[in-house]
Amino acid sequence: KRARVGFALALAMLAGAMLAGGARAGSTRRFLQRDPARMAERVESAEMITPFRGAGPYDIVREFYEWEYDNHTSRGYLFTPVATPDKKFPALVFGHGLCAKADFYEHMTTVLSSWGYVVLVTNEFSECDYTNFLPGGEQINTTEYVGELTRNAKYLASGGVEEANTSAIAMVGHSMGGGGSISAAAMLEESDPGLIKAVIAVAPWNGVQPMPSAQIPKLGKTPTLLICSAGDSLVPCSGPVTTEIVVGSFRMPFASVIPQIHGQHHGVDWNGGVLAIYENASEVTPAMLAVVRDANHLTIVDSDGTHYGTKIAEEYFSRFLEFPKVDLRPGGILPTIEYSVAWL
Repeated sequence: KRARVGFALALAMLAGAMLAGGARAGSTRRFLQRDPARMAERVESAEMITPFRGAGPYDIVREFYEWEYDNHTSRGYLFTPVATPDKKFPALVFGHGLCAKADFYEHMTTVLSSWGYVVLVTNEFSECDYTNFLPGGEQINTTEYVGELTRNAKYLASGGVEEANTSAIAMVGHSMGGGGSISAAAMLEESDPGLIKAVIAVAPWNGVQPMPSAQIPKLGKTPTLLICSAGDSLVPCSGPVTTEIVVGSFRMPFASVIPQIHGQHHGVDWNGGVLAIYENASEVTPAMLAVVRDANHLTIVDSDGTHYGTKIAEEYFSRFLEFPKVDLRPGGILPTIEYSVAWL
């Protein structure tokens, strides 16, 4: 039943995955080249209500959690559905964004867990501030972060969490965590084929090393859902970064410092952005790309942009980055979380 729901969702996503106009028109044309059924022309919109809107049927327990694997100690949170002691649940490794705390994703991880998933959320590599966005600032080692995500998956597979089904593990992440989930899953597909059953990357940053657009061909037959927003100024679906660095009265385009911070090879569009990741997926990989309307880089992981984690994320990042305010249409719901559950 879940597989059929996923297939129907995939067709609906294909139908409206790219929006026309401006820089996105080229993206639409390239999308149509991979849409032989011409679904995008036949159906007006992918907006739909799935059976997974809102909270799921399980109460959950959220606890601060510390775990060890391969001589590394990690700290973060563990979300576990409340059920009979002998019940096992599929498990998710969740990856946070650059400079983002695990707390920022409390709404998404809580709702995911309520649908019957053990969710392991690392808080490692989350400590940084505005100096990380300026030339000469200390940078997060994204390669080590990808290693953290691979260890988290192996920890779950080893039976470290009693409630987790060790044969049903997926990776989910946002921004650095989204790109990192792709790269980590690709590495695991080479070292432990079949370990990762699905990947969901929300606004995946194509600046992670190893680069997601170069790693996604290695995912083989791992179902992979990519979600981005036309209103995302930091990790756009495609096109240049338009976010600005703002510290007091100081203001400058973030794109102008990308070569100094992240290297000349990235360019001002993160090497083609989310679209490049999608287009580089192997033909054998069930890869889908969905574009969410009415969301920026922070609100895309929320249902409506109003929950606690999103608000503290906005407060935190507003000290040094400016994101456009994107208002939902009256009665609108951001579908990121429900589409993620449907994909799983």
